[in-house]
Amino acid sequence: MPETWFFLESPPAGAALNMAIDEALVLNAARRNRPLLRVYSWLRPAVSYGYFQKYPAPLAGSHEIVRRPTGGGLVYHGEDTTYTVVIPRSHRLYKVSVANAYATLHKAVAAALEMKADLQEGTTHSPKGQYECFQKPVPGDVMVNGRKLAGAAQRRSQWGILHQGSIAAKISAGQLKEGFRKTLGVEFVSCKLFFEEMALSEELAREKYATDQWNGRAKFMEREARRRQRIVT
Repeated sequence: MPETWFFLESPPAGAALNMAIDEALVLNAARRNRPLLRVYSWLRPAVSYGYFQKYPAPLAGSHEIVRRPTGGGLVYHGEDTTYTVVIPRSHRLYKVSVANAYATLHKAVAAALEMKADLQEGTTHSPKGQYECFQKPVPGDVMVNGRKLAGAAQRRSQWGILHQGSIAAKISAGQLKEGFRKTLGVEFVSCKLFFEEMALSEELAREKYATDQWNGRAKFMEREARRRQRIVT
């Protein structure tokens, strides 16, 4: 019998709500107790940046900006295909290494692409500081003709794995699901957010992901104020 995963295709949403839904899903992973693949899009041009990166102030005038709960580099959203995989703690992928889980999910993404794709090899650590995700391939990323076409960031917690991925090409939800079927031997059953998940998502969007404190804008404004004060005095 093939393993069954949940599939959720979300309507376009703002940057804060998109991140909030991902967090609500991983917080509720034990209730579903099986992996979930989510595909979603953005209401407006957006930029997400890694948890450990600084607020990208120069982009504030042209993009919605949101800090991800996962690491990695800065990603432009709008022309990409964005997806999330949530793995509960009880699943086998939670029990393998981060590198193994990362490569396993990216093999499924590579299989979804209608072109010859390979995974980046190597054992180097992820880059640090301010960088754009698609300019810095790391081991396990999806490569096509030497160019990074898909990257992701993972976070493990007591609730499960949150894997947030971006593909630098438009592919359909059907293509992505087919890649997972071929590679992992899984079948999908469609689902919707529970009422409690939607309520939590809206709360997290409002009180966390849309705030200057979470996104680092407050610290940026404080630094700018101190810099201007030094110039004046």
